[in-house]
Amino acid sequence: MTDAPRSIVFQARGVLAARAQWSAGGAVHVRDGRVVELASDAQRLRRHLAAGDATWIELPELVLTPGLVNAHAHLELTALGGRTPRAAPISAWIGALLRARAELDDAAWEASWTRGAARALATGTTWVGDIDSSGAWRRAAGGAAPRLRVYRELLDAQQPARGAAASASLARPDPPAGDCAAALSPHAPHTVSEALLAAIGRAAQERGACVGVHWAETAEEVEWLARGTGAFAALLGASSGSSGLARLAAHGLLGPRTALYHGNHPEPGDPERVARAGASLVHCPGTHAFFARAPFDLARWRAAGVALALGTDSLASNDDLDLRLELARLRRSHPELDPAEAWDMATLHGARALGGGAADGTLLPGARADLVAWRLAARSPAAALDELTAGRPRPERIWIGGVEREAGPADPMW
Repeated sequence: MTDAPRSIVFQARGVLAARAQWSAGGAVHVRDGRVVELASDAQRLRRHLAAGDATWIELPELVLTPGLVNAHAHLELTALGGRTPRAAPISAWIGALLRARAELDDAAWEASWTRGAARALATGTTWVGDIDSSGAWRRAAGGAAPRLRVYRELLDAQQPARGAAASASLARPDPPAGDCAAALSPHAPHTVSEALLAAIGRAAQERGACVGVHWAETAEEVEWLARGTGAFAALLGASSGSSGLARLAAHGLLGPRTALYHGNHPEPGDPERVARAGASLVHCPGTHAFFARAPFDLARWRAAGVALALGTDSLASNDDLDLRLELARLRRSHPELDPAEAWDMATLHGARALGGGAADGTLLPGARADLVAWRLAARSPAAALDELTAGRPRPERIWIGGVEREAGPADPMW
């Protein structure tokens, strides 16, 4: 990685600044890591070149877009690829996950995180919402990595001693690290006790933290929350009888800075409640396929007006950390979906799920200058959107905050 020039103008064969903003031969002006101007006529920005106050980058054969945003990942679990059962009961999968995790020492956690981060970047992802339970991301030295929003994972499996320790850990907030300074993940409503949820809710409100929660992923968790029965009963004991959303809302953990992961089993009225709260829902098509789950009811969430984003989850429940593959799976599973909507899920809505600004996930003025230059066959905006969301094109060059990143090959992971 090299230091970025203070001011850069990018000119490309095509610029897809947002789903409805395409310019052939257009240009993007970046200053201090943010987009400041977008021009359909690159000549208008040549004044910066003439004045000597900008570096000019020509991309005559490439299409420039915002980088992809992976709104839900567990990069530290990359080493667990192939070590958990597919299409298995959730209890069997959890058991295999816990056994595999127990075999990782600090060095293995760090190597696992580093490999996952490099894979995400190489495939065109410039921002990741990463769930952290090991601290590996802080210890990993160097290497290629996207921009991060790191959510500190907290859970106690309804066990008072574990809950007290987790609550105490909240008094020791992570030291600031850019976007990672304030993000918390109460693992799920069924794995976090009422007392720990209350402590997380207080901490999140005091710090203005982003919140990420696994929610309504399985029928088993919904059953336990409602009735205290089913696969989780022996592990978790009695249930309060409250729904997952009700438990989150009671502690101020359901709002515009909340990202809910999966949402496969919403109860009646849940999508509308999520929409009213301004929360985002993150769908992970690869994990959905890994568990051979029933089709995701995308239409129900769209009809409710919920902002939908995409994630990869982890290699413990997916084959890759490639958001291009998630887009292609999404398009195959939902052929009725407009490619422009799919693109928003992987860019604009992903940035919203991670607490980004209004322009983040685009190349519009004010956006973070996270850019990818792709080699596309497409010569029109409609064709470009179709190829980007279904064709897994090659990312040729990548910039984060205006700084070019060296990324490895984007070939298939396996």
